[in-house]
Amino acid sequence: MAGAGSKLFVAGDVFTAAQANTYLMDQTVMKFADATARDAAFGGAGEATLSEGMICYLSDSDSLMWYSGSSWFALGESDQVVLTSQVFA
Repeated sequence: MAGAGSKLFVAGDVFTAAQANTYLMDQTVMKFADATARDAAFGGAGEATLSEGMICYLSDSDSLMWYSGSSWFALGESDQVVLTSQVFA
């Protein structure tokens, strides 16, 4: 469930695998050696699935990529990307 937002964990909370996947792994910049390694990491048995909005860094090309829901694009490559910043009070 990518894009679940944020969660404030407090002392004594039980941290579950589902929370690790939802709040940590699905909302980070993943790092891969190259596009082949990135593509091999998703979709197989026991592997994560792709979700729209995922971001990754490819070491071989020093590039940031984003997943549109159907394809990977370099950040800034497609006019579908609008990056904004937001300050939370």
